[in-house]
Amino acid sequence: MSSEKNKKRVRQVLTPHPSSLTTNCEVRFSRREPGLSHSWVKKIVLRTLAFEKQKNRSISVFLTGDKEIRKINKRFLKHDYATDVISFWFEKGQMTEKESHHLGDLVVSAEMAKHVAKELGIPLKEELARYLIHGTLHLLNYDDKKPRDKKV
Repeated sequence: MSSEKNKKRVRQVLTPHPSSLTTNCEVRFSRREPGLSHSWVKKIVLRTLAFEKQKNRSISVFLTGDKEIRKINKRFLKHDYATDVISFWFEKGQMTEKESHHLGDLVVSAEMAKHVAKELGIPLKEELARYLIHGTLHLLNYDDKKPRDKKV
């Protein structure tokens, strides 16, 4: 299958139906994590979008483990290591008008959040919220490599 056809198929699967043009967050888990729910993840992402005054936007979130995020990181970004969060945004030119409200996708390692939270002596949800907020801000074009955006 060609790269363009594959991108279109991914957009069709991940993009919410255009009839619901409200702020939305779709959440998927590769495996269930005790204490984490779809509604909690959705709440963090939607509050971040609201804080940034973003309306009629959608984001898809996939929570997974270190092994899976490492594979994704290697395949798409050519980095052969696990990371906390990866943000994939769609280029506006590649999207139809109906799809343009979809900011992109977040891939988050709940396993890494668990390890880091334990090291720091903080709750898992606190660390995971950082990853979700960080990734959402990347989808909104914040770049933590720029000093101005680092402060956010």
